[in-house]
Amino acid sequence: MKLFLALMFYLVAQDAPAVTAYQKAQALFQQQQLQPALAAVEEALKLQPDYAAALTLKARLALAAERYDVALACLTRAAALAPDDAATQFLLGFTRYVENDFKHALTALERARQLRPGDARTHFYLALTYEALAQTAEARAAYEQALKLEAPTSAAFADTAVAYARWLFTLGQLTESEKLIDRALQAESDSRDAHYEKGRLLFERHDYAAAAQHGERALTLSSVGTTDRQIHFLLAKAYAKTGQNELAAAHLAKFRALPAPLRR
Repeated sequence: MKLFLALMFYLVAQDAPAVTAYQKAQALFQQQQLQPALAAVEEALKLQPDYAAALTLKARLALAAERYDVALACLTRAAALAPDDAATQFLLGFTRYVENDFKHALTALERARQLRPGDARTHFYLALTYEALAQTAEARAAYEQALKLEAPTSAAFADTAVAYARWLFTLGQLTESEKLIDRALQAESDSRDAHYEKGRLLFERHDYAAAAQHGERALTLSSVGTTDRQIHFLLAKAYAKTGQNELAAAHLAKFRALPAPLRR
């Protein structure tokens, strides 16, 4: 027993510098000091190369820098070292999804769901992955579960509802899509994405004036999703339909002046 305790004390003592460096990196990451955080996590991994938590933190830093190759390498290794860590499995699935490796994304995200079934983000990315794989029933179930887990007045609920509605729009299910967009606007009235999608739906219903109103509202708001280019195109079409040709031409010119974004 004494020998066992001595061995454990020795191992803990050996790990202590790596743990200290990792804790420093984590604190710096939370403060958004990314370069110092990276230096600290690299020090932790130099001291203990198989430190799963440090590998996952390095992956988070790589994701922030859009270095998906580095993130994937770190997360693959971390997941092998700590297969029951839900956060690592989620990040591995997320990174695979961003890299369009949907089959392997699904495996990691399903594992994350098993480990932490109450995480709405996991269900959301499962829905997106099933959508990409054209597995309609599974995507719908995952979207519905994500909505159940989000607070109905939160920005996260609005984001999920918009993504779900966009997918239903592509399937031609406009009534169901519009109900979700209305719920998104109730949750977050200043959602650029929701106003744009509402405008698209109203255009499809031939309510061109209302479509333009939502398009103009969307232009005053910001998001990382809907682009100015998309909104200008909607407005050019809506104003053309209402006979406001000067406005239509102005928005069409702005649409043409903006480059099409490169999306992963």
